[in-house]
Amino acid sequence: MTWSITDDPEVFRSEAGSFLAARPDLHTMLLSGLEAIERLRSGGKNPPTVLGWWQEPEETATTAAFVWAPPHLLAASRLSQVAATHLAELLSAQAHPFTQFLADAASVHAFSEAWRTTTDSTPKDGPHLRLHRLERLVGPDVAPPGAPREATDGDRALLHDWCTRFVMEAGSLGADLDAFVDERLSLGGWRLWEVGDEPVAMAAMTSVVAGAARITPVYTLPVHRGRGYGSAVTTAVSQAARDAGAEHVLLFTDLANPTSNSVYQRIGYRPVLDYRIVVP
Repeated sequence: MTWSITDDPEVFRSEAGSFLAARPDLHTMLLSGLEAIERLRSGGKNPPTVLGWWQEPEETATTAAFVWAPPHLLAASRLSQVAATHLAELLSAQAHPFTQFLADAASVHAFSEAWRTTTDSTPKDGPHLRLHRLERLVGPDVAPPGAPREATDGDRALLHDWCTRFVMEAGSLGADLDAFVDERLSLGGWRLWEVGDEPVAMAAMTSVVAGAARITPVYTLPVHRGRGYGSAVTTAVSQAARDAGAEHVLLFTDLANPTSNSVYQRIGYRPVLDYRIVVP
């Protein structure tokens, strides 16, 4: 009954890959984070990496896992109270302090209590999120003016600028910003909504891993909000994810923003599970 850790993605996949692939919707952050680490390594980079898997007493199979590339977000699967307690003890002894911890709401509660007991400090509440999965894609009743197009390398500066603005408004994307933009560019995963020749909104998808892709981020310039561009570009990138073979098309919404929650439900997304982020 312990957490096993490694910095080797191949070892981690051999121990936790089947567990993660059994629920690619619930494990979307772990799967995409792991793939991003592997992609960087294949390109000759070696980011700090801590990958963990957990086995309950008398179990031989993995029942929990986490993926972490310090100093970025640590994403964990569902945790039992015992697993959460041991994870708090493990992280408190790490040379790299975690900056953000993401898991389903019940697991974050268990971890926060364990962290308080272990360190005598209580993690601070971050965003409360809701994971949605696309059922049947429904286009808007009245499409806004303009059309989508795939972003190219020539749009990199714009994408970086808008991602920076997104982070200022909504919080961290959980990864290095340059790598985040470039990874999605290399996959053909960015969509821009243009009116005339002017981009007014953007959205991106992750690569398809274990049959799942996630839409993140979605951003509309403030001056153009309220006109349906965000919904339209999300519809376009969601269709692109389906066309790329994603059985599960997913996205997170901030529960503090009821507008975005209702917009995504109108185009066919349905709630799956609530998540939370905490910071030490």
